[in-house]
Amino acid sequence: DPSRAIPVGKIEELQKISDPRIVRPTAVVLNEQGEPVGYTMRRVPDSHVLCQTLTRAFREREGLGREAVLHLVGRLRGAVDAVHEAGCLVVDLNEMNALVLHDFSDLTLLDADSYKTPSFPPTALMESVRDRHMRDPRAFDVGTDWFAFAIVSFQMVVGIHPYRGKHPVLKTLDERMEADASVLDPAVSTPRVCFPFTDVPPALLAWYRAVLQDRVRESPPVDFFAGTAVAVPVA
Repeated sequence: DPSRAIPVGKIEELQKISDPRIVRPTAVVLNEQGEPVGYTMRRVPDSHVLCQTLTRAFREREGLGREAVLHLVGRLRGAVDAVHEAGCLVVDLNEMNALVLHDFSDLTLLDADSYKTPSFPPTALMESVRDRHMRDPRAFDVGTDWFAFAIVSFQMVVGIHPYRGKHPVLKTLDERMEADASVLDPAVSTPRVCFPFTDVPPALLAWYRAVLQDRVRESPPVDFFAGTAVAVPVA
């Protein structure tokens, strides 16, 4: 259906993203009348959907250790940086939109057709990564991308969405996110299958506290093992 096809102009703007970790639309597919009806993308064989790799059972079965996970978090950080350098935003950065190679050496991001580009709005956003503290529901920026990155990468390292677990008063995801009550809050309990917070490198853990509890919206540290992360809360 030509009326449902992604605009050719958006495909052209997505070409500015050159990082191979981003699986973006490439060639436009035309019907017999010469109308755009779709697009082609690079196929990524031999991979796991990122959400499959988040559980302790998977990590123990496949031998996916802490250092390999942190390597993948670093690769994810670099991929998001590459999208930003091209003047675009991921927006819908979630654990369903990434593939991890079978040897755990790298990952790729999918669904780039939904990205925000200079001339076109985003077209998807999962509630689990939506920033409840956006001043405008449509005001996506690099800060909202880094908030979503915090959600996904925290799940990669610890094995739980940072606003899950059990809070004595706040029961729903919306309540927890609006109140900045992450699992880093001492009042929140987490399942035993989660990995300990001590598995999170110091600078990365400090950044998680700033983003998930203090509403900071800045890029994560490049060196996860640095002593501290500089963060300025947003007024």
